[in-house]
Amino acid sequence: MLYNQFTSVAYVPCEWKSAVVVPVFKKAVSGLVQNYRPISLTCVASKIMERIVSDKITSHLLANNILHSAQHGFLKHRSTTTNLIECYNDWTVCVQDRFQMTVVYIDFRKAFDVVSHEKLFHRLYHYGVRGNELLWLKKLFHK
Repeated sequence: MLYNQFTSVAYVPCEWKSAVVVPVFKKAVSGLVQNYRPISLTCVASKIMERIVSDKITSHLLANNILHSAQHGFLKHRSTTTNLIECYNDWTVCVQDRFQMTVVYIDFRKAFDVVSHEKLFHRLYHYGVRGNELLWLKKLFHK
């Protein structure tokens, strides 16, 4: 009921917008700052609400055939591993049939750090994500 009420009025509690940033060791020498990545610890209630909104948006995108069949990230039963398996299969077929191919991989690991929220919201609106869910997301990401 709480989450439905928050969505119905597009309300995001201030506490949900704050996080405690903790460094997590990645690799190599522990004394070097660049060997740590920051993670944000946020309110559990906020995480639950984010999952509800995310699942609702994903369901909408899948139900309306908006996601491309090659999409692997952030979908159930799909991952970078399933993407690589499909690619490996495609490459094997090309080699067997003596076709030429060019493979390019781009590392987008910092992509979410620089994405324009306004463009993202516009794109979500274009794909039919509207109303209080979109307004709730806007309020979540703006201070």
